[in-house]
Parts: sequence; C-alpha cells; structure tokens
Amino acid sequence: MRSQSRWFLPLMAATGVTMSLTAPLEVLFAREISPSSVYIGAFMLSAAVGVIAVDVFGSRFVPGLDARTALIAGLAMFGLACIGMGLASNATLMMASRILQGLGGGLVLGAGLQAAVRIVRPGAALSSHTGTPPEDLDRSLGRFNAAFLFGGAVGAPAGLLVAGIIEGRIGFQIALVTTGALALAVAGTLAVALPRMAIASGMPPPRIGLPRFARAPGSRPAIVLAMSGEFLRAGVLFTALPLAGAARGYSTLMITGAIALMCGAEIIVLAMAHRVIARVGVFTLLIKAFALGVTCATLTAAVPSPTMYLLVSAVFGISLAGATAGLPVLIVAQVGESSAGLAKFRVSAGIGQLAGMVGCAVLAAQVGIATLFVLIAFVLLASTQLARSVAHRMAAT
Repeated sequence: MRSQSRWFLPLMAATGVTMSLTAPLEVLFAREISPSSVYIGAFMLSAAVGVIAVDVFGSRFVPGLDARTALIAGLAMFGLACIGMGLASNATLMMASRILQGLGGGLVLGAGLQAAVRIVRPGAALSSHTGTPPEDLDRSLGRFNAAFLFGGAVGAPAGLLVAGIIEGRIGFQIALVTTGALALAVAGTLAVALPRMAIASGMPPPRIGLPRFARAPGSRPAIVLAMSGEFLRAGVLFTALPLAGAARGYSTLMITGAIALMCGAEIIVLAMAHRVIARVGVFTLLIKAFALGVTCATLTAAVPSPTMYLLVSAVFGISLAGATAGLPVLIVAQVGESSAGLAKFRVSAGIGQLAGMVGCAVLAAQVGIATLFVLIAFVLLASTQLARSVAHRMAAT
C-alpha cells in the first residue's frame, strides 16, 4: 500500500499538467473562431455547466465513490473531450465536447480532494469527530494542492507555447489533441499505480441529487466566500489575463510568460501555506490574499504596460495561492467532516468558476479590459470584507 501511495502526489502533478495544458488558450481558441461575445460566453459557459453539474448534483455521489475509480473516469472523459474539440468539424460537436470536458474536469477535481484525504488514512475520513489532528487535514490538502498546481504551473504555459509556435487555428487544435492523449495516458497510469481509495465506513452509498446545505453546519457567507477562490482561478488566470494580453496586442509568448509567472508564484506560496495557516490563522491569510488581489486588479486596469502585466501576473499568483490554501480548510472546519465538507466546497467552487469564466469572458468583450479589472477589484474587495465578517461570526460562536 505504501509503495503505491507514494505515487499519488506525482500522479496528481501529472493530472494538473494535463488539465491545465489548454485552459488558458481555450478562451483564445474561442476568440479565434469568433470574436462575438455571445459565442465566447457560450463556449466558456458550456464547460462551466459540466463542472457545476458534477459539483451540485454529485455532492452526494462523488464522495460515495472509490476515489481512484472516479479520478480515472474523470480523466478519461476529459481526454476524449479534448480530442473531440481538437477534431470538431462543426459548432455542435465543439460544444458537446466542451460540456463533456467540464463533466470530466468536475469529477477529477471533486475526486482529487477526496483522494487527498483518503490516501492518508485509507477507508476513513479525516474529521474532528474521529480525533484526527486538524493539521493532518491542512497538510494533506496543502500537499495535494501544491502537487496539482505545480502540474498546472508547468501545463498552462506549455499549451500556450504550442499555440504560439504553431500559428493559427492548427496550433490550438494540436495542443487540444495532445492534451487528450496525455489525459488518457495518465488515467491508465492511475489505474495501475494507485491503490483503491474506498469510502469511509458508515458513509451512505453514492446518490445523485441536490446537496443538502440546510442540514450541514456552516454559514451562508462562508459558502459565498468559498466561491471566490475558483473565481480567481477561472476568471483571472484562465480568462481575464489571457484576454487582457490579446486585447492589448501582446504576443502569445508574452501571455505564456505571464501565466507561467502567476502559476510559479502560486506554487512557491502553496508549498509553505500550511505553515502560514498554522502561524497566523486561515482568516488572516484569506484577508491578505484578497487585499493583494484588489491591488493587482487595480494596477492592471490603470497601467496597461507589458512590464506591469508581467509583474501583476506574478503577484496575482500569491493572491490565488492564499485563497486556494485557505478556503477548503475553512469549509471543512465548519462542516466538521472532510468528505461532506469537501463536497460542499466543490459546489461553491463550481459556482465561482461559472461566474469567473463566463462573466469575465462576456464582460471583456462588452465593457473592455480596464473596466473588467475594475470590476474584479470590487469583487475581491467584497471578498476581503466577507472574510472579516465570517471571522467575527466564528469567533463569537
């Protein structure tokens, strides 16, 4: 078991590479096909619909699955979808593949969090009710996020690099088909290298249905706050920053550099995030992360220069790392049990992804890049104040 488990983090890094290879270029691919804000919005929405369908209707389904099986199935769906997008000959097949990509991606993200917990203690869930130290949960999620996002830091610029070297639509298509083949290869490796990661004893069997938020502890403001992390990732990293570079006439290679800087900074901070949480607390980390994001968004809107674009991208990575590290820990702490808490977090993250991907794509075409980043700054400022409010509520209980 131990010899198999040691492959978990390297394989999660490989999964991160796979799922991030085409993420920043997909909005540029849509823009290449049609400059229409309606088409770009529909293209981004179609993937988000798939992710949110898994997050919402699978909130009682994914936690009841063997995590390895769910990871394999999600990666296979994601891979086939990327190949379908790369080879699509019409808009219908393109959108169908995009929805399948979202379904596969949502399954991988939900199952990955469950696997990160179960790999520490197979067959059991980390919970405040089982006597498992909270720092074990922080460390498990932190290591998973660091590995997965390290892969993302490698993958996201690599896909853009291919599209930059091979100009035109063919570059995007080659990147998509290559990503699909890699996803299928990683899925096969997972099946061989990882042990089964079954559900905790006493958990109900998998069931498709709406989440039961009313029966779970945790305040609504905390759920809203949990959306902001995926808003940052999907809205800023994978949508707004690439569109800003394209709108200002920067080369694909410069956009690649900006994404690489953002991802690299995020990885460095994530590697030490669990120590920061232990020292200053999760709320201090979140407040500072969102406040830093406000500054970055404001500078992006006010100073349209290549140097500022690259600098702000790197600092945005620090902001994103704080949200990525802190938000799942916050939700699990409120729920008190890891499987249910992580499922609840994924629902919130899916809604944040929907808002980020679709909202930023449509607004960029409608109001322009500068106004878009002003609006992003207001969203992050609201998240800062919401984090303060949730902190005060939890301190009072």
